[in-house]
Amino acid sequence: MKLKFEKSVMIKLAILSILIIAAPFIVPFVVEFLVMADLMGLEALILFLIYHARHAIAETLYRLRTATAHIATTVLMLAPIYVMQPKVFLSHGIASSIIIVFACSAFLALAIWLPPLYLSLYGSGII
Repeated sequence: MKLKFEKSVMIKLAILSILIIAAPFIVPFVVEFLVMADLMGLEALILFLIYHARHAIAETLYRLRTATAHIATTVLMLAPIYVMQPKVFLSHGIASSIIIVFACSAFLALAIWLPPLYLSLYGSGII
């Protein structure tokens, strides 16, 4: 015996399953979303999502600006360190790449970076 659902029931089941998966991210208006899906139909539901998406977009842009500012600050702090000088960075990058290709050892490749990193941090007064 096969169960045959109407198209509207399938859409509601799909929306409900997506909401169960995505509920932790959209908790503030899950209840309203479900009520609107059941009572008002798909058009009102789409308008409701567009209205509430403004806050999510603003929050995402704020977090992106904050992350960009943190990355820029980190780059400015690391720029004068000895390891980040072009000659040192290039030579250690090539050496660690060769070690990874031939020895397949990430431990050895990272060991190449440790002495200059420690010495540059120690010399700059961070450690």
